[in-house]
Amino acid sequence: MDISFKGVEHRYMIGTPFEKTALHPVDLFIPSGSFTAIIGHTGSGKSTLIQHINGLLKPSAGEIVIGKFKLNADKKNKQPLRDLRQQVGLVFQYPEHQLFEETVAKDICFGPMNYGVTEEAAMRRVRELLPLVGLNEDVLESSPFQLSGGQMRRVAIAGVLAIRPSVLVLDEPTAGLDPEGRDQMLELFNNYHKEYGTTTILVTHSMEDAAKYADHLVVMNNGKIEMSGSRDEVFKESERLSEIGLDLPDTVRLLAQVKKKFNLTEVPLLFEKEEVAAFLADLLHEKGEG
Repeated sequence: MDISFKGVEHRYMIGTPFEKTALHPVDLFIPSGSFTAIIGHTGSGKSTLIQHINGLLKPSAGEIVIGKFKLNADKKNKQPLRDLRQQVGLVFQYPEHQLFEETVAKDICFGPMNYGVTEEAAMRRVRELLPLVGLNEDVLESSPFQLSGGQMRRVAIAGVLAIRPSVLVLDEPTAGLDPEGRDQMLELFNNYHKEYGTTTILVTHSMEDAAKYADHLVVMNNGKIEMSGSRDEVFKESERLSEIGLDLPDTVRLLAQVKKKFNLTEVPLLFEKEEVAAFLADLLHEKGEG
């Protein structure tokens, strides 16, 4: 489902000496079915922005529209937040901290059963999700607190996916994982996105991850939207990104150096290492023939 922010502002601790504006008036459109990466420095407003999408935070001004749901600063919500949260799944940085049931099966089933799904149907969802999140059925009757840290995180994520959200919001879900674990986790979300056609929103510090997985990018800076558009549109603005202190993906930086070294008018915007290697091989062959 489409998501739009219209003049959305958020202030913390209003009316106190510690009042702070975390989001300045924001206008933003996230298209349905997109894989959107929200990038920016710590404190740029990324987490504040995405917590409005399932009603964890209420805007101080403006309006947010998520499909048929509207969250308005001035009016009471016409639809219960419970209905919205059935459609918007939110995975925090350390989702394993949200585990609480005595068995893995019960923990994953809790979400769908809370929304009226029968236990039998919920267990079907559990068994369907286990291979996707990289778990075996032999963990179902185990306590989630007896599992490894990585397994606990996968159980918690399965619990969010089990409600079958139309929108999946990921607030730096790979925090604390090693490179292999991070790659596996991002592939998990990417596969789920492709299989179920969700609108997926990934908050990340990693320009590499944004370039690899996202087709739509939002760049935040000091509580404002600095840029928004397709992956190619955003990464073409390399100077602007550098000005706000964001690193370009390695492949983009390498191609910029190649362009300068060989005095090329233009080079393609490539993100996969294999594509860059093929381009360089062709370029060197061409220069060698010349």
